[in-house]
Amino acid sequence: MKLAGAALVLFACTLIGLRVAQGYRDRPKALRQLLQALIELQSEVEYHATPIPQALRAVGTRLGGWCGSWLVDMANVLSRPADSPEIALQNVSLASATSGTLRDADAEPFLRLLRSIAVADRDHLQQPFLAARADLEAAIQAAQDEAIQGARLWQYLGALAGVFIVLLLL
Repeated sequence: MKLAGAALVLFACTLIGLRVAQGYRDRPKALRQLLQALIELQSEVEYHATPIPQALRAVGTRLGGWCGSWLVDMANVLSRPADSPEIALQNVSLASATSGTLRDADAEPFLRLLRSIAVADRDHLQQPFLAARADLEAAIQAAQDEAIQGARLWQYLGALAGVFIVLLLL
């Protein structure tokens, strides 16, 4: 009976470690989806001359998934005339849209872009998009580096924590 309990504890701790490690691996993928949304938003705004809320809604419906629903939520919030755009954008959480894979701080290049293109004229739209794209690419690289180290660490930490708990219980 003790052996079955020990195996169960070891298995549970290892699974917890693997789940945390998967979160580290999912973050660069989610940031790449955000970068893809940014590229599609740039083409919607620059080439089709679509207003920001309609462009966000169009890109969101095209992309689907968590990224699409996050963009559609932003479009809905920006479409309401009662809220100021700055306050409205703070109410749309990236962390809740991705179930914790991304943090709200990861949306900062995107939100900074929306603030800057709201006041930019048509001839100067490319600079904010390039800046946001560079910020997201840097975040992707940092997330990949973090994923390499963090995923391995949490895999081992989960298994070793399970072994430690089993040794304490036996």
